Amino acid sequence: MQYFGVFAYYHRHVVSSEAFSRVDTYVYEQLWRFLRRRHSNKSKGWLVKKYWTKAGRKWIFSTITKDNGKPRLFQVVKVGSIGIKRHIKIKADANPYMPEYSRYFWNRRHNKGARLMRELSARAMRATA
Repeated sequence: MQYFGVFAYYHRHVVSSEAFSRVDTYVYEQLWRFLRRRHSNKSKGWLVKKYWTKAGRKWIFSTITKDNGKPRLFQVVKVGSIGIKRHIKIKADANPYMPEYSRYFWNRRHNKGARLMRELSARAMRATA
């Protein structure tokens, strides 16, 4: 997930689904062109069997290498699979210095912490799997 994942996580806060789709298409096309050039005498079916794996209903470009004697699967991350995160806007008339909005801002801070904890725990679970 090195470079594509970093790019996607950085840009997931803006309206970027179309850009993510274009990046995924470009990466797929470049990988396909590279493999056709590298294995010019092999068929398309052979290339698919060798370099793509099926995860659920989706085909993922991947390869298996040895890491300290153990086989390890490396996959190209589809940046479109990284979710776009939307920010919750502040009410237009809310002012943190007015006492009638103190409860509103307290709830925002409290809910933000809960969302952050859920996201961090989910990320930790994915890292250990």
